[in-house]
Order: sequence, then structure tokens, then C-alpha cells
Amino acid sequence: MDPIKVKVIQEFNAELGSDLKNLGKIPQLHERLQHERNNIEKSLSLASTEAPSKVKAAIEGVDKINNEIEELVKISNDLEQVLIEQLQQDSKIDGIRENVDKIEELQRALSYLYLVKSIEDICDEIEGSLLAKDDKLTITLYANLTERNSQLQSSTCHHLVTYLHDTLHFWHNYLKDKFTAEYNEILKALKWPFCGSNLNLSTTPSLDAMARFSTVTEYLLQLQLPEETAKPAVTSSLLTDFIPVSLPILLLIRPLRRRFIYHFTGAKQTNRLDKPEWFFTQILTWIRDHTEWVRMNVQPIANSLGLDHINAKVEFMRGLVQLAVEKLYSELPNMQYDDALFAHLIDEALGFERELRDTLLYPASQPATVFVLTQAQIFVKWVNMEKKYATEKMDAILSSETAWERLMGTDIDDMKVTECAEAFLTLLMTITDRYSHLPQPGHRLQFLELQLELVDDWRVRLLQLLHEDYEDPLTSIMPRILNTLHYVSSVLKEWGATVHFLQLHYFKKQSDVTELSVEKLAETSENPGDEDDSVFDEALALLQRLERELVNEISNSVALDVKAKSRPYRTDKWFAMQSEKELASLSVTPSGCPMFQELAARLNTLQDILALPLFNKTWKNLAAQLDQYLLEEIAVVNQFNSGGAAQLQYDIVRNLLPLFGLYTNKPEAYFPLIKEATILLNMALGSAMLLLKALEGNEDTAEVLADVGIYKMTEDIAITVLRNRTDISSQ
Repeated sequence: MDPIKVKVIQEFNAELGSDLKNLGKIPQLHERLQHERNNIEKSLSLASTEAPSKVKAAIEGVDKINNEIEELVKISNDLEQVLIEQLQQDSKIDGIRENVDKIEELQRALSYLYLVKSIEDICDEIEGSLLAKDDKLTITLYANLTERNSQLQSSTCHHLVTYLHDTLHFWHNYLKDKFTAEYNEILKALKWPFCGSNLNLSTTPSLDAMARFSTVTEYLLQLQLPEETAKPAVTSSLLTDFIPVSLPILLLIRPLRRRFIYHFTGAKQTNRLDKPEWFFTQILTWIRDHTEWVRMNVQPIANSLGLDHINAKVEFMRGLVQLAVEKLYSELPNMQYDDALFAHLIDEALGFERELRDTLLYPASQPATVFVLTQAQIFVKWVNMEKKYATEKMDAILSSETAWERLMGTDIDDMKVTECAEAFLTLLMTITDRYSHLPQPGHRLQFLELQLELVDDWRVRLLQLLHEDYEDPLTSIMPRILNTLHYVSSVLKEWGATVHFLQLHYFKKQSDVTELSVEKLAETSENPGDEDDSVFDEALALLQRLERELVNEISNSVALDVKAKSRPYRTDKWFAMQSEKELASLSVTPSGCPMFQELAARLNTLQDILALPLFNKTWKNLAAQLDQYLLEEIAVVNQFNSGGAAQLQYDIVRNLLPLFGLYTNKPEAYFPLIKEATILLNMALGSAMLLLKALEGNEDTAEVLADVGIYKMTEDIAITVLRNRTDISSQ
């Protein structure tokens, strides 16, 4: 069957399906197909009319593009020709550039040769000046060579720079040898150094010798090698802190070095491990004998040459100090295992350092013996040795038979200073003096920690002594221990405000801050309350706490003794005493005499055995206890008639208060409770009854009490005291 028919049948089946009812759709299908046929016919007719015009337009476009391509090809050819011509010109320029580069290279080579020639010329001139014995010209030419060397330092011509360095070193060594020999002859003529047999010669050097000394010194100062070419010989890492001295100073020190080596090395009798003070003293002596002469005769020459960076006196001292440091460094390994020798060497080294800094004014920026002592191994040994000897010294101080004897002196009488307190503070001060010259804060802080540890150890030892049983604290060692604690605390507080310990406190806080966590650091910044503290705060807190405990114990002991004598007084018949009208005059209550006598004796004893500040604290504490005791045990529990009230007031005003009036202008201020009780007991009956009624009526009791001079006593106690009046209780 024709495929077209088959396709038509399939489309009909798809549209109409198997349902006969769909046959009604045939007209619609016919109409749709007819419409599609018309559209197809219309499009075919339109295509047949428009096709020739579109083909023509396409052909014209192709022709236009072909013309543009031909124009571009022509332009390209023209550019290619231009480029070829330009390249030919560039090749000619490259040839010229090569010639220019060759000329520049030849010019550099010529300059190089000129430099070499100029160096050789200077060397020839130096040789000529040496033959002519024109030293001034020789030094001038050497200075020119040195200047030329400085100019070439940044040059990339390494061989030339090396050649100039070698040449400079050659002439430096040659001229140094020449002038050194002459300098040594001049020094002999000047009787330098001023020690030994020369020390006894009082002849004044000739003017010619001094003039020649000045001239050769000037030459030697100008003969210095540039810093970038100098190669100092360092025998150990320790000596790297010693900057090389200038050439004249080196030659001035050389004969002293020879003497030092002769006497303090090898098997000489002067070279003894147990006598380090000998070589330290020798160095100090040489410094004292020679530095002023060096300052007067060498420094002006350096200043005239514009060498302001040279301090002849300091350089001379540094050179001699280096001898002591080298010797100390060599001695320490032999002494580390002998504590006695090691301790003695440390003492002498520190004494040497102190003499240098304080007496001879050796600058703090210059190295000295402490640089040796602060090496890790040596420093640990030093600190441990200090701790060992300090502990032994504390044992000796406390075990001394006179440890608790009072020192006499107008400035310490009020403090009742004991011998052991002064000895302990002297021990701490000695340690401070020994480490105060250490340059590194970390090293000083380690010694500070040792001092704080010793203070705490001292407190513990005193506490152990207090653990012994005593029947009477006033006749025991306790008051002297208390005076010792107070004096040590007072001195430590003063020390904390000194520059030395303030600096250590700052460094300690800085080191502590680095160890804090971020949270703790934030808390610290939010609570800045440590402006007035010191390095001794923690130690002082413990000492002062023990001090307060002992003050309370002593005052409690005295209070108990006084209370023990008061039993007849507090149980006296206060309700049946004669009134003032019945007596010619009042006198102290007989039953109170033992109590007042005991109190007076104890106060006198306290004043004799306690430091004035401690005594003031003790009697005030005692007064507070007695005030409370008299109120509770007499005024509150006894009945009083008018005679008893007047007698109690007389005893307080004329007997108790005068005992404390020896130590204060207003003793009544320390007995407010018993004083107010006597006011209530002795006021007029009518006033007393009105006051009692007001207090019981729940009025403004504070104001009511204040109106009659009662400020410290409570309402309940006031009512009780008023009711103890027999004239009120009987109604």
C-alpha cells in the first residue's frame, strides 16, 4: 500500500479512535486540513518570488568581504616591508651599543687600574716617608689609605677590596710595630708604669719626653684600624662584652699586664687560691695610681683629633678590669667544689665590683666581675651558697646568748630593738649590697626571692620559740619576740619604698603579668588597687598577723591578771555604801586597791618591755577589755545606792582613768561604757525615772540617750543599769 495512504489512515485512527461517536469530528478535521493546505501553498508561492533577490544580496556581500580582505593583505605587506627596514636599522644600533658597552668596560677597567695604581702610589709614598723618617707624612698617607678603604666598602670588586684590606693590615702592623717600639722607649723615659721601683722616683719627666709622648700617642690614635676590618681576638665568649681599647691605651696597659701575669699565674707565691683579694687589690691600686695621669695626658690628644667617642680613663680602667675578669674566670672552676674558697672569692669579687662602681666611678654600662658571676652554673652555685650561709647565720643569731638583749641608742630606745632583730636585718642588707650591682633584673629577682624566703623562715623560727610554755607572757621571751617582729616589719616597710626595691617590684609585676592568663589579666586591669604595694607585702602580712596575735595574747594575759584581783571589788556591797554627805571626802574603794595596783604594775611593766607602738596597741586593747568587763561584771549585775554610785564614779574618774592618762590626753575616750554607766547611776532620781520611762515607752531611744550623754551603750543595757539603782528598784 502507498505509504502516504498508510500515514493518512494512521492519522484518522489517531483523531477518531474506535468510538463511532467521534465521526462527528470529520467536518472539523476536514476544515483544519484545508486550512493547513492553503498556508503551505501560500508559502510556496511567496518563496518562488523572493528567492532571486536574496541570492543577489548574498553575492554582493561576498564581493565586499573579498575586497576588504585584499586591502588588508596589502596593508599587511606594507607593514612587513616597514618592519624589515626597521630591523635593518636596529641591527646597526646594536652594533653601536656593543661598542659603547666595550668602552664602558674599558673605562671601569681603567678606573680599577687607577685605584690599584693609587694604592700602590700611596704605598710607595709611605715607603718614601719612612726612609725620610717623616712620621707625620707617614700617618697622613696611612689615613688616606684608610679613607680609600672606607670608600670601597660597598664595592662589588671583592678582589680589590681584599687587596686593599691586606695592604691596610700590612701597613698597620708595620707602623704599629715601629711606633710601639718608640712608644715603649718613651714610656721607659717617663718611668711608666708608676709602680714598683718607679713609684719611688719623684723626678718630673722632661718636656721633650712629654712632647714626644703626645706626638706618638697622636700617631697611634690615627693608626687605628677601621671597625669593619678590625678582628679582635676573643679568648672566650665572656670577653665579647669588652670592647677593644684604643692602641695607646693598649700599650699603656701592656707592662701592667706582664706584671699581672708574672705575679698571678703559675707557681708564684702571690698566686694563691685562698687570696683572691691580692689580685683584685692590685688592679684597684693600678687604677688609682694611673687613671688621673691617663686622663690628663691622653684624653686631650683624643679630643684634639675629634675622637670624642674615646674616653681614655674608662678605656684604661676597662683594660685592667679585663685582667681581673680573665683571672676570675680561670679561678672559678677550681673553687666550685670548695664552699669556703668559693664564698671567699665571691665576696672579694663583689667587693671589687663595689669599689669600682662606687669609689672609682667605673660606669655601670661597662662590664666587670658580675658578668662572670652571673653565668648560669656559677650563679646557681652562688645563690645556693648565699642561702646556706644565711641559714647558718640565722641559727647563730638565734642561738646567741645575747640574742634577745636590747640594743641601746637614742634613736632606737622607743623600739626596744633586740640584738637578733638588728643582726637579721644586717644579714638581709648584706645580701642586698651583694646583688645590687647585678645588671640583669632577673638575677636580682632571684636574690629577692631568697630574701623573702629568709624572712618567712625567720618568722617560722620565732613561731617555734613561742610554742614553749610560759607561765607569765610578760616575764617570758614573748615581748622580746614581739618587739623583734615589729622592728623587722617596720624596717621592711621602709625598704619597700626605696628605689632599689621599687624597681624590683616593678620587674616582678612585669614577670608575673607575662604568666597570667587572659582572664586574670583582664581582672587585674579592672581592679587596679596595687599602686602602694611593695615586694614585702606578703611577708609583712604574715609578720603583722603574728604581731597582732601576740599583742592580743599579752593584753589578754594582763586583763586576766587584773580581773583575778577584782573579785572583792566587783562583789562589794554597792547597795549599802555611805553617801557623800555622810563622808568627809571620798577615797578609793578598799576592795579595788589590789585591782588598781595590779593594773598599774602591769601597765608599767608593759611600757618597759614593749616598743612604744606595740605598747600603745596593747594598752588600748586592754582598756577596751576592762571597759567591757567593768560594765558587765559590776554595773550590770550589782545594785547601787547613791553612795555606791558615787563611789564607783570616783573610782573610775580618780583612779582608773589617771592610770591610762599617763599615755593619752583623753583616757575617758577608751572607757565609754563604764563612764556612761556612772552617768546613769548618778543622775538625779527624777531624770533617771523619766529616762527609764522614755526607754520603756519605745520612743526614739538613740536620741533620748544622746540627750543625757549616752552614745555607746545599748537601750537594753541602759534600762538594766537604771533598774539597778536602789532608789528606782524600791518603788
